[in-house]
Amino acid sequence: MAKAIPQSFPNTVHKLCRWHIMKKYREYLALLYKKYKTFKEEFTTILNWPLMPTEFEDAWAELVHRYNLENDQMMMQLWSDRKMWISAYYKNIFCARMTSTQRSESMNHVLKKGFVKGTQNLHKFARQVNACIQTRMQKENEQTMTSMTNPVTKTTYGYEEDMSIKYTRAVYTEMRNRMRKATLFREKRTAGPTKYLVYYHNKPGHDDEEIFSWSKHEFQVVADPENEIYECECKLWTHKGLFCLHIMNILDYLKPDKFPNKSILKRYTKTAKSQPTFDTRDYNTTASDGSSRLSKQDILLQLNLMVNKKR
Repeated sequence: MAKAIPQSFPNTVHKLCRWHIMKKYREYLALLYKKYKTFKEEFTTILNWPLMPTEFEDAWAELVHRYNLENDQMMMQLWSDRKMWISAYYKNIFCARMTSTQRSESMNHVLKKGFVKGTQNLHKFARQVNACIQTRMQKENEQTMTSMTNPVTKTTYGYEEDMSIKYTRAVYTEMRNRMRKATLFREKRTAGPTKYLVYYHNKPGHDDEEIFSWSKHEFQVVADPENEIYECECKLWTHKGLFCLHIMNILDYLKPDKFPNKSILKRYTKTAKSQPTFDTRDYNTTASDGSSRLSKQDILLQLNLMVNKKR
């Protein structure tokens, strides 16, 4: 596969699924978790922390040295494949929160567990697959209806109310959690009027400063509310299309009246199903004369949606 993908899909970036990587080494990791009480927390923190490649490599080196795992075969294999599955190495690639194939795998699990059996005839299999699809569509419609109502916000900040109105319920919940976690950080101004440094701040009395010494990296954030420009060197928005903890920290500091509309991708909003023809950045693509290059595809998609609704 690694050789065929560049030849057949030259514009595609090939990465490994993190979910499958963790599943492959699940049993061995369980042994390490049991042997070292703090290993799991530190290991998962390194994987989930918005690190840059240099900080990730330093953190990994600290981890294997702390637990004397420099010659551990599993850790060595994970390290050798790091650029294929650690997000720090491909943050400039837009993945829309799909950094693993877990969603398709979970769908296969739902299908096998509740609808089909290995001994079923082909015609029954097809009928059960259709029943599974209809069940999933019904649940999606229920979630869509739930998202139409605006949830109660945790604060009275204008930008949070704006998020609750525009984002779907699931995405807003995730962003609200990021608002809470963003309080773990502190900001300080720089010489530039729109530039800040955001750094992790340990609460008084916590002794994790030595354990997570690499987390002291200061992330450079550009925040210009007037022009709706928000950028962070961790590149999470570029990678997933949602603001990182560092930008959320600056929003809490500036408290703008509105959430920057430029930074809300259509795929995460309540109107995502209307006019679904967009490129990977969710912006309409147009030809040099201003007409849509995807007009035919748009018409076909609209007809397809109409047919599905009438079923």
